[in-house]
Amino acid sequence: MLGGDNNDACSYDDAIGGGVANGISGAQTFIGGGYLNGSAGIDAFIGAGVANAASGDGSFVGAGDKKYFNLQGGYPPQAGNVAYGEDSFVGAGDLNKATGQGSFVGAGGSTYAATGGKFSANQVAGIDSFIGAGDLNTVNGSGSFIGAGGYLNPCHFTCLSNYIYGTDSFIGAGDLNTVLPNDAFIGGGLNNNINAGGTYAAVAGGDRNTASGPYGAVAGGYHNSATASAAAVGGGSSSSATGKFATIPGGYLNAAAGTGSFAAGTQAKARHDGAFVWSDNNGTAEVQSTAPYQFVARASGGFYLFTDASSKTGVKLNPGSGAWASLSDRTMKTGVTALDDAAVLTKVMALPVSEWSYASEHGVRHVGPMAQDFYAAFRVGEDDRHITSIDEDGVALAAIKALAVENRGLRERLARDTTRFARDEAQLARVKVQRARDAARLLALEDKVDALAAR
Repeated sequence: MLGGDNNDACSYDDAIGGGVANGISGAQTFIGGGYLNGSAGIDAFIGAGVANAASGDGSFVGAGDKKYFNLQGGYPPQAGNVAYGEDSFVGAGDLNKATGQGSFVGAGGSTYAATGGKFSANQVAGIDSFIGAGDLNTVNGSGSFIGAGGYLNPCHFTCLSNYIYGTDSFIGAGDLNTVLPNDAFIGGGLNNNINAGGTYAAVAGGDRNTASGPYGAVAGGYHNSATASAAAVGGGSSSSATGKFATIPGGYLNAAAGTGSFAAGTQAKARHDGAFVWSDNNGTAEVQSTAPYQFVARASGGFYLFTDASSKTGVKLNPGSGAWASLSDRTMKTGVTALDDAAVLTKVMALPVSEWSYASEHGVRHVGPMAQDFYAAFRVGEDDRHITSIDEDGVALAAIKALAVENRGLRERLARDTTRFARDEAQLARVKVQRARDAARLLALEDKVDALAAR
């Protein structure tokens, strides 16, 4: 006993440096000072503070509980910082408990203790588990970790803040975060949860996010959930990945319900397996899949697909349009040569055009040539298995031009024939008139002859 008042060291090799009403019942233990500190553990240590207890063998309490002691008028109703577990540690703070073997509480609990709280601030019950600091944090699982948090507890210290039940799980900081399964992770944020089924799941941060499927993840945002196995939400708000392996990178009010589905943007709903749905932020209507393995997108400002590094060659679908526009700018073309339209027409006349169905399209009928025949006739395109619409349209236009030339020639010939026929008809009409006159004269002469004969 180096000093103090009313201190007791009841076992061998103990030491009390000072303070008041401190007591030791375990061997080889030390209390530096303070008030109402007690140790029953062997090889234990209490540095200072008020109403701290080191009951586990090899346990350590550095200091703390000054605020709580002052608020209670010098008579706290329960122990302050407690190191019950073997080789457990409480560094400082107020109302912290390290009850698991090898458990650790660095500090904290001061804000909660200053309100006159009646239960533990930070508590580690798991073996080899850790709480760095903060208020109202609890670790029940072994090998688990809470860094800090609970400082601005939304419950005003009437409920627990961060809580880990499972083993080998982690909460970095924040408030009202809960991890129930083993091997799960919450980085920080507010009111984030990993439910019992979320083994190996992670919530990086944000507010009111939930991961309840194994291997699921929510990176951040607000009120997002990944409830299926290996489902993921990157961020945004009010989105849910409920399909296995489903993904939502972010956005608002998105849902990915199908296995392996993807939804992004605003109000995109990938309701079927393998569906990809993207929706812009224009309008209030949902954009959703209607069958498995669809690609569905809404871009009311238009679609642009480029196939070169300069983003010039490609196709676009203009706003409000229902037809793709292909790049056909003269300045973007090379090797331009004139076509023999008549020769193209001859080839088109010889080109087989059939009615057919794609083997994978379940009976839907189409009309058109085979790529092999088209390539053999015109030698355009990259191979003999595909026909581009611009080539097919170009051949059709050339054939139309040839037909137009033939039609013009026929019209000119018809016009000439019509003119000649009109002249012939006029001549025939004149001949008919002349014959009528001659017939009339002949008839008159016959009448005269008859009259002379009658005399």
